[in-house]
Amino acid sequence: MLLALIFLVAVAKASGVWAKVAAAAGALLLLSGLYNFMTRMPGAPAGWHIVIGVKILAGLHAITLAFLIVFGADAVRIARWRKSALGSAFFASGIGVYYLITRGVN
Repeated sequence: MLLALIFLVAVAKASGVWAKVAAAAGALLLLSGLYNFMTRMPGAPAGWHIVIGVKILAGLHAITLAFLIVFGADAVRIARWRKSALGSAFFASGIGVYYLITRGVN
């Protein structure tokens, strides 16, 4: 969860060093998420598969936009990407928190 917070702060700042921090945190989030997905799920609750698919797509969207912000563009495009990345990251984190609280599944 700390890594997700670092990612959100870095995307919100998204300039200079913070953009590189966002890209690194996004890559680490992807790797840790894949590891947790493969090792910590002995049995999935009902309806979980479609929700995890949406969570993965939202997370990949946020990470992709973080990488695009690192490479840079005009200010208007970066502002739009930043808002979209933050929205997707909050949405994906919200799904994870919901399942963690209600079902004990992360």
